[in-house]
Amino acid sequence: MLYYCKTPNGNFGDDLNPWLWPQLAPEVCRENDGTLFVGIGTIFNHKIPAAPRKVVFGAGGGNSGPQFRLDERWKVYCVRGPLTAARFRLDPSLAVTDSALLVRQRLPATEGKKFRVSFMPHLQSVAFADWKKLCAQIGFHCIDPRAGVEHVLRELQATELLLAEAMHGAIVADALRVPWIPVRVYGKFFAYKWQDWTQSVRVPFQPVDLPPIYEHPPLGWKKVNYFFKKNLAGVGMGPEAWNRLGYRRSSPAEIDRILEALQKIPGKQTTFLSDEAWLLKLEARLLEKLADLRAHWQPSA
Repeated sequence: MLYYCKTPNGNFGDDLNPWLWPQLAPEVCRENDGTLFVGIGTIFNHKIPAAPRKVVFGAGGGNSGPQFRLDERWKVYCVRGPLTAARFRLDPSLAVTDSALLVRQRLPATEGKKFRVSFMPHLQSVAFADWKKLCAQIGFHCIDPRAGVEHVLRELQATELLLAEAMHGAIVADALRVPWIPVRVYGKFFAYKWQDWTQSVRVPFQPVDLPPIYEHPPLGWKKVNYFFKKNLAGVGMGPEAWNRLGYRRSSPAEIDRILEALQKIPGKQTTFLSDEAWLLKLEARLLEKLADLRAHWQPSA
């Protein structure tokens, strides 16, 4: 049974799981199978259910979250990279790469290149600004991570250069032989998991930093924090400054400066693409391990 992060409005990296694995290994997707298949995503350090068996294939861990013991109920075929392997005290040989590389085995048809430069924001970044509109102002294409796997795959295939805040945008772009540049804009860009993957494909980690753009009110914990402080100030508690607290949207001048900086990235920054021969070796290792997994798959009731 597939175990992955399910996002209400969709998220490309996570949604690769129900798209890819039914095509490559349908037996791991059976809903009535108690064995959990842990594939694509930064989910190795989440609170994975205590199912009879867990099978890990290319997942990654973060540098925070619960640590757990790997006992006889766990079978690890491979993980995203050397940082995940070290954190869970696994044999270094199990650090292959992110299993999203296997999208190369099942690609939708494409009509060739249409976009000179595409920007793919992180899922949570699309809440802060209208990136489709902003990218259009500077002649860039915006790839929405919520748009559906096959749609995103076609847009990545049609792109000449990807500026990626979404890590699985970069991972799949690399797999499709599309040069990419990591761009760090908001706080959900976690360097640890990027380094885990970039070390696996032998590419340096050199993100470009841009100031964030805020066109919409804050969400999540930022919104809670904002209203908590405002309410305390309203009853005479907390610093006086909290009474004057306001959420400041980015000014038009600030947005123009940030977009200008974004527009200059393709001409100023190093582009990245893993070595073709090394990528083919990683793909072959994943396919060998997948064949081994399928040959020894043991469903649980």
